[in-house]
Amino acid sequence: MACVEFAATCFTAGDNIDIDFQYFEDDGVTPIDLTGATAKLQLLTSVTAISQTDDFNGGITVPLEGSGRFSLDATESQALLPIPTTEGEPASASFVSKLQFTFSDSTVKSVAGLNVTIEQNGVR
Repeated sequence: MACVEFAATCFTAGDNIDIDFQYFEDDGVTPIDLTGATAKLQLLTSVTAISQTDDFNGGITVPLEGSGRFSLDATESQALLPIPTTEGEPASASFVSKLQFTFSDSTVKSVAGLNVTIEQNGVR
């Protein structure tokens, strides 16, 4: 079982969001070579959700190091949590992410699920 290391997972709606990852062997040190693979990161409303809420842009950036970056621009992140128009509307939303690799032999592997929180900026 390999592991994936992520950066921060709490973001502000309306900001550009970047999520960096690195895919390692079980030892947590040796990167997994992702040459020839593709990657996608999706946000789901729950672990059991079938369809995604949003797909991040990006993918693998340094295949030999098993690393990459996914991004949402400010408009995309704001769309995940619209600005409340009435008092009492939620000021945050939680999602589960799914990082999936497709290798050159067509093998598909989901390697991580991570909680992502989007919060509203308190100043408008």
